[in-house]
Amino acid sequence: MPKSVDHEERRRHIAAALLRVTEREGMEAVSVRTVAAEAGCSVGAVQRYFRTKDEMLHFALVSVVESARRRLDGIRLGGPDGMTFADALRAAILQSLPLDPARLGEARVWAAFYARAAVRPDFAEVIAELHKEALGNLDQALRYARSTGELDLEQDPEALARLLLAIIDGLMWAILLDPAAAASNGAAVPQLAALDAALGLITR
Repeated sequence: MPKSVDHEERRRHIAAALLRVTEREGMEAVSVRTVAAEAGCSVGAVQRYFRTKDEMLHFALVSVVESARRRLDGIRLGGPDGMTFADALRAAILQSLPLDPARLGEARVWAAFYARAAVRPDFAEVIAELHKEALGNLDQALRYARSTGELDLEQDPEALARLLLAIIDGLMWAILLDPAAAASNGAAVPQLAALDAALGLITR
């Protein structure tokens, strides 16, 4: 009997290969051919799942978002075993930054997707949906912090959520453009001093 193929698993395998190429050489090195070589399969096998580099990039972004969600799931806000709002917020932002090789590859996928979004409405729609989700999560956390007294009542959660998202995006780009910081695993990264200064102004 013919061997059963898990098509979703094969797509994830190819997307993981794309991330490894991106981590080592950047998005400019990504092509159907280089990803096929990294995945250990033929160009034709890759093209059965992804006809173009843009399709691979789209699926890779989905994989990156899923990885980020799994990392954030481990951060507990409030409760007897949870973090304070300030500590949880800092931990969540750190998990979003390219401070190790794996997250560096993920950030390069983000950067490439942003570049496409500047000229491609379909890519811009994906970014807009992800930003909407992130803003909703931040707004919820900020409203919780206001209810526990960890955030001043005068603070506008929606406006702060937008500010925090801008800070995260800005730090991601700053670290991407600083190879030493991106390879430091978070040790003595100058950009993190800026993060702590911003969080100090926002939180009590």
